[in-house]
Amino acid sequence: MSTHGMKHRYVLPTALAVLLLASVGAKEEKKEPVPERPIRVAIMPIVNGSPEIGATKIMEDILRDQLKDVPTERATFLKPSDTERLLSDRNALDRAYALNDRWSKYGTLDTTAVAGLDSLLVVDAILCVGVSEWENVRVNVVGRGQSNTTVGLRFALYDLKSLKKTWSKDPRETRFAQEVDPTSGSVTYDETGYIQSRKATEPPRFEDVAGDLVRAAFKKFPRR
Repeated sequence: MSTHGMKHRYVLPTALAVLLLASVGAKEEKKEPVPERPIRVAIMPIVNGSPEIGATKIMEDILRDQLKDVPTERATFLKPSDTERLLSDRNALDRAYALNDRWSKYGTLDTTAVAGLDSLLVVDAILCVGVSEWENVRVNVVGRGQSNTTVGLRFALYDLKSLKKTWSKDPRETRFAQEVDPTSGSVTYDETGYIQSRKATEPPRFEDVAGDLVRAAFKKFPRR
């Protein structure tokens, strides 16, 4: 066989193999999945189950700050005040009250009140938020223990197509301040043990305790 023929004999199969690999690669590229768009979530007005009126405002501020850390490719949020405003503009604020009432009492979704909210708010899901505990205790007497703050929260995410609960958290924490050491000489107290300095008996801040709970709860917020 001539040298010219030998070259053709080996070049042709090699060329076919290259073309085959190229076509397979092209098909694999076409099969790459399209990234899911982020879930759009409307946060309902916060349900305050504690006697502290200021808890709602603090929680709104915490949610606004902490939810910035949730990747935008995973979820985007409509703040409680924005949800309330949009529903009010559409004369549908009574739906939010009905939803919150059913959820706060029974932990279930009012399917009548929720109907059509996906179109009304242009969202995929609603997030119900509740404050179950919100209390701080200041211990002013030496030897009586530590000042402390307790925060209990509730979260429930409902998909507006299936009307199913897809995620929930019920975080709670009692956080203690450092106990006053009467032998340290850093604080003054009277003969009854009453500590004179209010700063020495300050309980942990609500913002710090609730902020940590929200941050931990939303670390694994679902994409869908």
